[in-house]
Amino acid sequence: MKIFHALLLASTFYLYSCKVSDEPVPDAHPDARVYTSVINKVNGGNSDSANVVDSVKAGSEVVKLRLDVKGDDVAKYIYIVYATDNGTFLPLPVPTTINKFGTFAGGNANSYSLKVPDLKSFTVDIFVNVRNTSTALNDVYKVWITDVDMGSFSSPAYNRTLGTATINLLYKPASLPDTYTTSKLYMGSQSSRTYGSLLSTAAQIAAMDSTAYAKSPKSADIRLVSLTSGKKDNNSTSLWLYSPADILQANPAVSGQSDFVLPTLETSNTTYFDAYSGTTVFDSITTSTLINLPDPVNKSIEVSTGGVYVFKTQEGKKGLIRINSTAIATSFGGLGSTTGQNADVSIKVLN
Repeated sequence: MKIFHALLLASTFYLYSCKVSDEPVPDAHPDARVYTSVINKVNGGNSDSANVVDSVKAGSEVVKLRLDVKGDDVAKYIYIVYATDNGTFLPLPVPTTINKFGTFAGGNANSYSLKVPDLKSFTVDIFVNVRNTSTALNDVYKVWITDVDMGSFSSPAYNRTLGTATINLLYKPASLPDTYTTSKLYMGSQSSRTYGSLLSTAAQIAAMDSTAYAKSPKSADIRLVSLTSGKKDNNSTSLWLYSPADILQANPAVSGQSDFVLPTLETSNTTYFDAYSGTTVFDSITTSTLINLPDPVNKSIEVSTGGVYVFKTQEGKKGLIRINSTAIATSFGGLGSTTGQNADVSIKVLN
């Protein structure tokens, strides 16, 4: 009988413990200001109430980003990147969150921000720190959701079902509601072994290789290629920026070389280019200059070291890309001549 009672008490304690562990965690900051992004099929998760522009008071401990999601498909993962003062976007790690909808498992900087417990509709709160400095301008968060396997911070269209939503918190009343992202990275032409030849600018700015591009063509905005007279020639030192959707203009390939990698399942993005003709130097360019850039009209443009070029993505976001330097690339091999080019580039693009 004593053994029976001991087992009964043990099982009761186990069940009670399980019940408690699944209950919502008490709000550690009940008075935190809430900024709600409504993400649904109606707005695509990328317009209207999905986007938030509001002010935040420096010195506040935290604020709460509330994602109010209503989708047609079961959500799997939430991706969030953040940037401060028009800087570079970085993945936002979020700790595991338990609320009435279930357990949202935290991710990391290499995988995802939160794993959704197989729901179509839910609300989840994310606490973020508020900086206490007089020089702060803005904190910007971009959020998107995938509905199948994990996506990618650097390929925002990969398996995306909703988004990308933008939450822009302004520290100064006079700050422009529009913000931009900056980044500096290396790209490689189509024969470079080391760097990707495609550029993603919609979230975390990154160079994509052909494998990543084939999985998510809609994530790529710019392609870097080496061409002779507008046609493919890997031995050329002539570099071009190309609209990913219009690369066929550079084919057919030179005899003995394969064509450019083209997606088979969805159409690539169309991007337009032109030479920058403004008087403000690249490093001093801010939001107002980017907003007022004239619309470029070319689907490709030849570039040179030190040159600055305007681009406008398919999403309508304008930006500038500067070619800081170029060098002969380490070749990956293959048919025909395969000497490629690498380029050190700087980017500024509106969010």
